[in-house]
Amino acid sequence: MAARHRIANLTRRGNVFYWRARIPAGVTDRRLPSHLSLSLRHSDHMKAGYMARRLNTLLAELTMRPDVRMTTREQLEQLFRSEIDRMTDHLDDLVFAARRTGSDPKESLRADLEVGWAYRLVELFGTTRSLTFEEGCPGRDVLERAGVLPSAIPAIATTFRQEQAECRSPRFERTLAAEMEKHGIPDTMVNREKATMQLMRAKAEVLLDIGGRYGPETDGLTADSGFAELAQDRQVIVGQPGRMAPILSTDNDQITTDTPPEIISNSQANTGSARDVPSDAVAAVHEFPSHADRFLPRLQAADHNTVDLPLERFMEECEALIKSQQHSWEPKTAQDVRVAVRMLVGILEEQGVRRSGELSQFHIGQLRSHFDHIPRRYGQSARLRALSTKELREAAARQADMAKARGEEPPSIGLQPATIRKHLAKLLEFLNFLRGRGYRLAPVTMDGLRPKKTKAGELRLLTDKPGPEVLRKMFRLAVFTGCKGPEEQEIPGSRVFHSANYFVPMLLAYLGPRRGEVAGLAIRDVVETQNGWAIHIRPNAYRRVKNAQSVRMLPVPDEVLRLNFLEYVDEIKALGYGMLFPELFSANGKNDPGDRFYKDFIPLLKKGLDDEKFWNRALHALRHGQADTLKQAAVDESKINDISGRLGQGETSLRYTNPAGLPLIRSVLARYPTITDHLEPRPVQLLPWVAERRPAPWQGRTRRDRLREARSRRGRPTQ
Repeated sequence: MAARHRIANLTRRGNVFYWRARIPAGVTDRRLPSHLSLSLRHSDHMKAGYMARRLNTLLAELTMRPDVRMTTREQLEQLFRSEIDRMTDHLDDLVFAARRTGSDPKESLRADLEVGWAYRLVELFGTTRSLTFEEGCPGRDVLERAGVLPSAIPAIATTFRQEQAECRSPRFERTLAAEMEKHGIPDTMVNREKATMQLMRAKAEVLLDIGGRYGPETDGLTADSGFAELAQDRQVIVGQPGRMAPILSTDNDQITTDTPPEIISNSQANTGSARDVPSDAVAAVHEFPSHADRFLPRLQAADHNTVDLPLERFMEECEALIKSQQHSWEPKTAQDVRVAVRMLVGILEEQGVRRSGELSQFHIGQLRSHFDHIPRRYGQSARLRALSTKELREAAARQADMAKARGEEPPSIGLQPATIRKHLAKLLEFLNFLRGRGYRLAPVTMDGLRPKKTKAGELRLLTDKPGPEVLRKMFRLAVFTGCKGPEEQEIPGSRVFHSANYFVPMLLAYLGPRRGEVAGLAIRDVVETQNGWAIHIRPNAYRRVKNAQSVRMLPVPDEVLRLNFLEYVDEIKALGYGMLFPELFSANGKNDPGDRFYKDFIPLLKKGLDDEKFWNRALHALRHGQADTLKQAAVDESKINDISGRLGQGETSLRYTNPAGLPLIRSVLARYPTITDHLEPRPVQLLPWVAERRPAPWQGRTRRDRLREARSRRGRPTQ
């Protein structure tokens, strides 16, 4: 039976290794089998591993270069068989040459390690930085932390300087430029430097991979060779575990970690005491023993220019990040960052981490697991928000146990995928900020932790799109037709209060803006133009807008004008307010008016639609429903985007035309049916606390007050 090896597509059958690879779509005929399985004719796992990695690189090259794509399976198989033959001969020649010359295997190993560490230092410090290798030198510190003894450092230093000089030579520059041109990578200084670093990294990994290269005598290194016994499982630990071979990428005119293997394998820069590295070897992917994690923190902590940040100062640095982004982040974004960092701090406290330098990939994984075991809507509860990370998970477990005991539906446990992606993205931005500020942090990644993005075909299923007839029922609520009082707007009566609860739903239904765009309007945003009254959605003193395309001019719907909207604006202005809906703002002006409107209006909507299906993301559903209604009325998508404040697609929309003007938008919106024609205009009547310029009832109330009020309302019979 085939046995899996540490390389994913390397298997062993008996004593022989086989390379089994999936043929990428497009390389060969889809009707043919999708896998190749070829014998490597080797029982040595080190040689087989090298060959498998080289074949993987070749397969990646075939995928990225259309000019070498195969048309038949036989041609593809023949190509790989010839490559296996060539590599087998090459590996045998290397071993034979070493034995034929009678060279001491340990001396060969010593030379390999000296040159390999020289390449590693060029990769870490670049081709121009001068290192003294004296006490306190960062280059010497890297070597000492890796276990290199002082007796070997002078030879490494000499080779390091020679390789730096070679990397700046015209011959090397010409070779590198030719390879970059071959693969369509712009020849810039940044790209050349990145390509050089990739070359140095590949060569270092091959030379430092010493296991079994020269026979059984070299299974262990002695201190006499100048190196500590770092190797276990016949390998020296270098680089980072799990790094894949470079693959071609020219996005944004930059070379990334996906630099093509050809740049590495075809560029030769070995001079002086440097031993020539086979071009096949430098593209290999490295495998690492289980103790690699113990070595990596030493190498990563070698930078003397960084300092540890105490855990208790993480939130302080979080606020510094928020302040640095104050001109580009919305308050909600800042709050999202605080939440993510606060949860990270909680996880680190649980794990006994006290300083930034102790943070590792394991702790990021623990945080990701934490997201899956907390109440989905814990942020809506002040009590749950105050709990520690451990207490929050325990509270979620108790909720699940109670629901099970009562025979009820299980509670929603675990954050939504989109929320998790958001938290991880904000957390990564915070960690990058700390690193940029000079605090010591091990490299971490969110790869493998982020949930997948929602597929494009599923996006339209996330939010309901209520049509005009469905929304007409909403406008039959007591808040529109007549309610009992300003604090009893859910109870039918004879009074209509002109407020955010009255006008904002109309503007959302007829115009399709975001709730924050309307709730945060200023008096001066309602303007009279030569094309009639309009609402200018733009940044103001009370809120920002989402992006540049959100700034737009929308006509005030005729139905809203009929229901005394302008009279309401005049009343608010006469009282000296600057904001259009002052009841949505706290005295200090630090709350989100869109959130406040949600808290005021959604309870009315839920109670009034008891017999109807309540929409998912109710207020945003109004925006989606308006866009869908216009689309069904054959309105062009570009006009819908201009009305909604979204960025269109295509050169014409983005570069050559301006957004639709007010007359055009007015004519388009005329296709939306009238859904408030059953309402009668009423004399303007403001909420008492607005008319008297008093704080709204929701301001200044304690949690106990809100709880007492909720209980009293539940016990009061409706009229």
